[in-house]
Amino acid sequence: MKNYSRLSLYAGFLFILAAFVNFSACTKSEPGSDVKDSLKTETDSVIPNKYASINIDTLLKRYEYAKEMETQLLDKQKKLETELQYKMASFEKEAAEFQKKVQANAFLSMESAQRQEQELYEKQQNLLKWKDDMSLQLAQESQALEQQLLDTVNVFIADFNKTEKYEIIFNAAAFLYGHKGLDITDTVVVLLNERYKRFKTSK
Repeated sequence: MKNYSRLSLYAGFLFILAAFVNFSACTKSEPGSDVKDSLKTETDSVIPNKYASINIDTLLKRYEYAKEMETQLLDKQKKLETELQYKMASFEKEAAEFQKKVQANAFLSMESAQRQEQELYEKQQNLLKWKDDMSLQLAQESQALEQQLLDTVNVFIADFNKTEKYEIIFNAAAFLYGHKGLDITDTVVVLLNERYKRFKTSK
């Protein structure tokens, strides 16, 4: 069975938030003029662009909601693996008994032997189909949980940025270098977990 032990969350998060960028019209003037002095004062007073970054790997490891989702998916995978092992063992036992009867000429007729062989073949095909169906189901649930987590984080970031007013929030994994002062991962993780704790308490 395919391994869906980690949410595919670790690859794919790039948080780029659109911000309100103010453009100031610049007017040319002669050096030393009052217009230039006025323009210089206005330019100096403009708040510089604000950028931040989030380490997604760290966020997912420490975000309680993400950890609970992963645990739920792992638990379901283990249950399905146990069920598959039981079904496989039962089929293999039945197939071994059939072989013993063939070798001992225990069938009353060739037709009865062929009929049981066909039944075993159909059981084998059904078992393989069940395995594929369960693998597909796990994949779909993993994708759904990943999307749910993505939506949760995106909604939080948008709300968080209403007061912080960052122009761009990058995924730190996309950086070759970034100043440590840009990293807001710790802040975001703490706030996310606090919000999730309140959500669970209110249920």
